Amino acid sequence: MAQWNATPGVCAFVRYFTRPLCPECSHEQFVPEHSAFVDESRVRHAWLCEACGYGFCTTVEIGRLDA
Repeated sequence: MAQWNATPGVCAFVRYFTRPLCPECSHEQFVPEHSAFVDESRVRHAWLCEACGYGFCTTVEIGRLDA
């Protein structure tokens, strides 16, 4: 288990805003093609890999930060 040596704000950034890797070719993604609220606590991002053209979705849970 990795230890966090950072403030809660930095941990929150890493938790919510890390860039996903393409499940097909492992190319790092930078900007989703589309983002939409699923409900009041979830946002779904649709990605299209520039390297291989594979499309996939990720979901981010938003809400209260746990310090």
